[in-house]
Amino acid sequence: MHLMLIGCEWAGKRTLGVEISRWWSEQTGGEFHPPPGIHFHDHYTLPHVVHAEGHNDHKDLSESQILSLNPGLLEHFQRFQTAYHFSAGFVNGPDHWNIDWYYADAVFGPFYWGFGGPGEYADRRQMARHHDEEVMEMMPDTVLVLVKTSADVIQNRMAEGKSPFPDRHAGTLFKAEDAEFILGRFQEEFDNSLIKNKIAIDTTDATVDESLQEFISKVDLYLTDEDRERMSATAQ
Repeated sequence: MHLMLIGCEWAGKRTLGVEISRWWSEQTGGEFHPPPGIHFHDHYTLPHVVHAEGHNDHKDLSESQILSLNPGLLEHFQRFQTAYHFSAGFVNGPDHWNIDWYYADAVFGPFYWGFGGPGEYADRRQMARHHDEEVMEMMPDTVLVLVKTSADVIQNRMAEGKSPFPDRHAGTLFKAEDAEFILGRFQEEFDNSLIKNKIAIDTTDATVDESLQEFISKVDLYLTDEDRERMSATAQ
């Protein structure tokens, strides 16, 4: 399955991602990695540019230093991260799952990181459409999932501080007062995306399990024959 979750901080995309990972491992017999591990590639939002597992020897150092780079170097680094995940090892693998991927740059780059604004070099909104075209050419079965909620809920969740990923939220540049704008930008990118298979999950009044069940119901339409074969093999 090719899957991408996008959305504002605190909307619940990582929490939902964990449950999707648990469900998919049950369906296919794969290995489940509980938090802080996650089946998704979730290393596109500065300063968290290191994969959750397998890089403990340099994770803290890398993420403490990344924001000291000037915007030009950050732009180059993020470009590499995006391009790397279009390589054959990911595209041709059985599951390629990302959180935010190049949409992180499109939303956060101009607002927080100092690069990729409209009309600037490497305009990230334009690049996002270019990458959408690449996705549709190389991984046409990709499912794009927008995880959203209201600005009030974002702010309440931040105030409560309850999350299975507290370190992730503590280090980002996202602020409560930016919630409405960031929510709107992710909605805009979702609406403008060239990816055909789209799902929106609103977590405002839903439990985690309700959001998971909504995902399972909606993603069924987009499961490939290969996906269903893997699920059938486990059921037998």
